[in-house]
Amino acid sequence: MKYITALLILIAISAGNMSLAQPSATVQFIGGYSMPTGDFTGSFPDRRIEFTGNDVASKYLLKSGVNYGIFIKIPFAKKSPLSYKFGIGFNAFSQSREYTEDTVIITASLSQSILGINAGAEFDFSDRKSKVRPFVGAEISLNFISGSHTNDFIDSTKTLDMKGATRVGLNLSAGVDVVLHNNLGVLVGAKYAFANIIGKNFQEDTRVNYGLNDAAHSNGTVNLTAKNITFFQFYGGISFYFGR
Repeated sequence: MKYITALLILIAISAGNMSLAQPSATVQFIGGYSMPTGDFTGSFPDRRIEFTGNDVASKYLLKSGVNYGIFIKIPFAKKSPLSYKFGIGFNAFSQSREYTEDTVIITASLSQSILGINAGAEFDFSDRKSKVRPFVGAEISLNFISGSHTNDFIDSTKTLDMKGATRVGLNLSAGVDVVLHNNLGVLVGAKYAFANIIGKNFQEDTRVNYGLNDAAHSNGTVNLTAKNITFFQFYGGISFYFGR
C-alpha cells in the first residue's frame, strides 16, 4: 500500500510541475459514433425495392455509423489561440432489414462511406497553459463517397455498387482537450458535417449501378428536389503534443 501511495504522490507532483507551454504541433487520433440527419437518414420501406430506377430518391436511408481519423494542429503564431488544422476522416454508415417474400427471408443491406480530406482552423478559448482547453473549429472537406446495396437470398447474393462521387463540404466542430501529461492528452468533441455543399449532380442509374444523385432531377412525371448529406460525429481520442 505504501508503494502505491508513494507512486500517486510522485504522479501528482509531476503533474503539478509539468510545463504546459504551447506545443508547436498536436497530433490527434479520434474515433466514435456517427448519426445521419435530414435527407441522409430514413427507414427502409415495407416493400423491398431496388436502388436503381430512382425509386428511393427522396432519402438515403442510412441509420447509424462510425467514424475515425487523424488530425494535425499547428498554431498560427506563437501564443495564438488560433491553429491551422489538417487531417483525414472516415465515416461508414449502414442500415439493413429482413423481408419475407414467398416464405423466403431476404436481407436487404445498404452501406455508404465518406472519406474526407479536411483543412480548416480551430480556436482555443482557454490559456495555452491551462490543462482543460475547450475549442471550436471549422473545416473545408473534400469528400469521396462510395456505397453499395446488397440483397442476401438463401442461395445467392446480389450487390449493386454506387457510382463513386466527389463533393466539397463543411464541418463545424466543438469539444475539449484535456492535458494529462506534458506530451499527452485526451479529447472529446462533436462535429456537424455538410458533406455535399458543392458538386451535386445526377447520373442515370443502370441495372448494376446506382448514383448518389443529390442534384434536383425528374423521375418520369415526378420532380425531385436536391438532397443534402448531413450528419453528426461524436468522438473521443488521444492528443500527442510536440515541440514544448
